[in-house]
Amino acid sequence: MKKVGRTMQPALFEISSESIACTLGALGASIASVRVRSARGTWTQVALSPESLWSGAPDPSLAGRTIAPCCGRVRGGAIDVDGAPHRLSLNDGPNHIHGGFEGAAHQLWTAEQVSATCVRFSLRLPHGLDGYPGDRALTAEYAVEGAALSVVYTACTDRATWLDMTSHAYWDLSGRFDGGALGQRLEIPARRVVYNGEGHLPQSVEPAAGAFDFRRPARLCDSMRLGPAHAQLALGRGYNNAFLLDKGAVYGVAARLSSSATGIAMTMESDRPAVVLYSGGFLGADTPLRGGGHASPGCAVALEAQGAPDPFHLPGAEPALLRPGDAFHAKICWRFASFI
Repeated sequence: MKKVGRTMQPALFEISSESIACTLGALGASIASVRVRSARGTWTQVALSPESLWSGAPDPSLAGRTIAPCCGRVRGGAIDVDGAPHRLSLNDGPNHIHGGFEGAAHQLWTAEQVSATCVRFSLRLPHGLDGYPGDRALTAEYAVEGAALSVVYTACTDRATWLDMTSHAYWDLSGRFDGGALGQRLEIPARRVVYNGEGHLPQSVEPAAGAFDFRRPARLCDSMRLGPAHAQLALGRGYNNAFLLDKGAVYGVAARLSSSATGIAMTMESDRPAVVLYSGGFLGADTPLRGGGHASPGCAVALEAQGAPDPFHLPGAEPALLRPGDAFHAKICWRFASFI
């Protein structure tokens, strides 16, 4: 990588197959670009591509990056590991979000191009960084096969800690990124959804009904019309909620997304028990995009496969602790297809 002004320009890597071409970045072990080939032979850019993943400039959206060691917010930054309280950095007002000021999304990972279809990133997070216990070793290995892109996350630690990892990729299968991503059709096999309270903090688990029932495919914009006055939609400027998947932590379908504009469909599979749907209501001009322009509300949708959010404070949730000798493992696979 080379220095650009006062920032470091991250290394970028290409992996591809006959059906998919991806650019991956060392900054945040990120998905910088995904292009998919349709049945007609045309290529469509389907992942939001922030300029920051090329330039190294700050980007509050963290779009495309690996999120760790925490996915989402923690109330007051307070966690408990085996009876020992730990106070995490407060990088979201009075709360903690996405691993803190120096979380994995902000780090330059070490990268290895394993093959033309695989790149492995690795990172070490020292004990006490952003308040987390344990010297932790993380990996993110991306691969393409056919029309599928996958990432496998692993982590280990030298002392008991709490850790979760996910991808913060945003999708618009129309390839437009012009605010029309809410026209995509979404399916999430979940009967339960997490409602948020003040500060977007997870507050309660509720039945996934009305605007939050995606057990049958529905356009996001149509579902939002079912509850235009819904407090959750007002709070999140659309969706910003974790869905607790019916499959639990068994590997399987976590979500399906499709666009009638291009005929591209994406099936996301994972072994994580939840998926956060964020419809991009707070995206804006502070996220310049590769090739010109900038993000805008609703220009793309994030689907984040992870554990239950803030399990230390969400009623009924149990934090999954990582201990020495054990390994964290998570897999996410995005399978693309063309239906027209």
